Amino acid sequence: MLSYVITVIVVAALAAFIILLAQKIGAIEWVQVHGNDFFAQMFSCDFCLSWWVGVILSIIFAIATREPSVLLVPVCSTVITRKML
Repeated sequence: MLSYVITVIVVAALAAFIILLAQKIGAIEWVQVHGNDFFAQMFSCDFCLSWWVGVILSIIFAIATREPSVLLVPVCSTVITRKML
């Protein structure tokens, strides 16, 4: 259980860092301007970005650790990431 909580915190922190970095370099704004309506709306929502970045990171962690329970991490880490932003 402790390793799951640590994984949630690490994924939330990494997701917040990635989202803030993408905002800083202008990648999010670029997608909002040049993407279709779906991506423009998704990239303007911090909750959506937190969820999808958490899912991608969880898939990477699940492959690296060979632990399928890591795929449940975005359910808990999304709220933490959104609060960090």
